[in-house]
Amino acid sequence: MKQQFFETLKKRRIWKTFIAYPAASFVILQAVDFFIAKYGLNPKALNFALVALLGGFIIALMWNWLHGEAGHQNYTKKETASYGIIGIATLMAAFYFSSQSPSQEMQIAELSSEKSYRLAVLPFETIAGDASMDYLSEGIPENIINRLSQNTKLQLVSKASSFILDSTLRNSKDVLEHLNANLMLTGKVQRIDGSLIVNCQLTDTENNTQIWGDKVAYKSDDILELEKQMVNSLMEKLPKKFRTDQVVSKSWSENSEAQVHYMKGKALSYGSTKEEEDLALNHFREAIKLDKEFVAAYVAIANEQQVQAMFATDTRAAIFNEARLAVQTALNLNPNYGEAYTVDAAIKFYQDHDWEGAEASYKKAIQLDPNNANALIRYSFFLTTFKRHEEALKMANKAIELDPISISSLHNLGWANLVAGNNVIAEKAFSDALEIHPDWAWGYIKRAYSLMYQNKCDLALKDTQRARELIGDWGSEIIESCFIYIFDTCKYQDMRDAAVNNYLEKVNRDNYTDPMAMGFVYAIKGDYNECIRWQQIAIEEEATNFYQFTLSNIYPAEILQDSRFIQMKRDLNLPQ
Repeated sequence: MKQQFFETLKKRRIWKTFIAYPAASFVILQAVDFFIAKYGLNPKALNFALVALLGGFIIALMWNWLHGEAGHQNYTKKETASYGIIGIATLMAAFYFSSQSPSQEMQIAELSSEKSYRLAVLPFETIAGDASMDYLSEGIPENIINRLSQNTKLQLVSKASSFILDSTLRNSKDVLEHLNANLMLTGKVQRIDGSLIVNCQLTDTENNTQIWGDKVAYKSDDILELEKQMVNSLMEKLPKKFRTDQVVSKSWSENSEAQVHYMKGKALSYGSTKEEEDLALNHFREAIKLDKEFVAAYVAIANEQQVQAMFATDTRAAIFNEARLAVQTALNLNPNYGEAYTVDAAIKFYQDHDWEGAEASYKKAIQLDPNNANALIRYSFFLTTFKRHEEALKMANKAIELDPISISSLHNLGWANLVAGNNVIAEKAFSDALEIHPDWAWGYIKRAYSLMYQNKCDLALKDTQRARELIGDWGSEIIESCFIYIFDTCKYQDMRDAAVNNYLEKVNRDNYTDPMAMGFVYAIKGDYNECIRWQQIAIEEEATNFYQFTLSNIYPAEILQDSRFIQMKRDLNLPQ
């Protein structure tokens, strides 16, 4: 019986329906989706088409079963009536289900309410394996973020958080949960027959419905036209209450080739190797050659150089000077470019020790762009250094609203609370960061501090062990000094002594890179004169981690009361 049934299936070629029909349906749905996005058709059409195709599949199966054999073309009234009933039921179901999804107009109308909106722009998808497209996957959405921040009043999630969200979480439910964003902008970039094609969708994450979509294609790599058309298309759909009348400053170049170099540089910025850092700088410099007034490229050079200078030794001053020149050029070209003030403040803080100038620049950066999470984080750190804890925590919490899951924002929140003595809150901030970034060694060390100050030394020790697993036998000098401090505070004397001996065997007066860390180790060792000597060397060498002078709880009373230590802080105009 079974054999006869399968023979009948084979004879009537039912398999054709299972292969041909889904393929044809996919093409039809793609076409419907394209017309919805391109011409602003009602998104309900997609639901209608999907239900109609499901009903059509049932009819196709019946037809193939009854007429799959060659030459068998007899139709009965019963068969025809069945097709009619299924067709009518399908149309009724299609109309019903499509009516349940709100129209694009209804979605836009809902945006006009008094509800506040928060937008997350996610990295775009690219065709796997096409390395030439990699810089576009983040470059285009980053530029769209910059354009939207200038043209709308929407609160935008920092790219530091939206770009690191795991690819498995880039859906409405998880974007709403992890980024607290009720709007999500996604896109896809691909090349087809020499054309660069970008497809964008704006989604309401609370009910998982598309509000807007557009697809543009250009024969050349004219990134500027692509971005401009995308943003203009979106702006036309947004209610007036979200639009801003005046653009304070722009962060893009009108030269498409310069913009491409800038995007490639940003993709390499803060690279893990010196080669990547140098390639990033070269792209920024090429961008400036093509556009002498490209403000964002000057700021990118200054920022890249400033970050490199933080880890340099004898060349630190020269690198800072290059950064200072670049940022001043940017400010001369555009005195309203907020990010330039953020970098300017960092140079004044870390290199010039111009506290008033640094604070003025941080405040200016935030005034020009209140949604700049990077400025808020750096200003919070500045305030923490000067023990202005209430203000520092306010900035740190505001940064978290804009940048909820990046290491920078969570670390700063933890650090600000740690220095303020809010150890439980600090522990939670570092734990939140480690949940998202489980391989972040510094996170375990900083959380160990917060645990240690709560007398949870067993848990602090576990965190140091996990950090050691991540960094290997030896990390940086400052990391190793942190291990020593934790062992000392928790009374793990044997571990402390072994760590101190290992440190001083590896680091001496001829090969050190961090004099503050050297002074710290000698303070724990009980050699206070040597500690003071290394701190004086740190000042002479203009070490960028001078802020450690203000961490009173990490120094023994003998150091804090030493007149030389007090005078060094006074000379730096740091709080006692």
